[in-house]
Amino acid sequence: MKRIVLIAILTLSFGTLVYAQNSAKGIKGGLNFSSLSTDGNDDKNLKMGFHAGVFTKIPFSESFAVQPELLYSGKGIKLNYDENAFADGETKFNLNYIDVPVKLVFNLSEDFEFQFGPYVSYLINANTDTDAEFFGGEYNSSDEMDGDHFNTIDYGLTAGLGFDLDPMIFGLNYNLGLNPVAKDDDISHDLLGDAKNMVIQVYVGLKF
Repeated sequence: MKRIVLIAILTLSFGTLVYAQNSAKGIKGGLNFSSLSTDGNDDKNLKMGFHAGVFTKIPFSESFAVQPELLYSGKGIKLNYDENAFADGETKFNLNYIDVPVKLVFNLSEDFEFQFGPYVSYLINANTDTDAEFFGGEYNSSDEMDGDHFNTIDYGLTAGLGFDLDPMIFGLNYNLGLNPVAKDDDISHDLLGDAKNMVIQVYVGLKF
């Protein structure tokens, strides 16, 4: 599956060079609501972060375009202790990536579109932020984690709906990771198992 996603991205990126003269470039950014596909996961585990970067929209026809993007994206999960008799608070498990999605854009109307395609991500760093009370005492910490415990490369699929109100754009995406976050035979796998990234993105952008 990893090879299929990589080949798809390289093929689509190469093919878009032919139509580069008609492309529109821009910047975009917004909120991430991320989690991991772990047992017992629910809405309380959504961690809020952000994403930001650049994109190129290359039309092939009036109804179809390809949109490569380069984004910084904060992912991960929030762990709550509200139902614990000895602790109250939360720990945020932060995974920060560089995302490279290549989206196929289908125009459903003049300014409304459906987007779908593969993405590949590179893990920059991992850390935890804890803000909690244990046995009545406050505990706050921010700790870097060894990136060697996690898979450096993530890949998956992205889909969403967008509005292209030239020069403004805005929309909603859902990114589904297909590669486990933790490495096999590692302590991180004992904690996370085969958990994968899941991210809801709300964004706005500007074309120029």
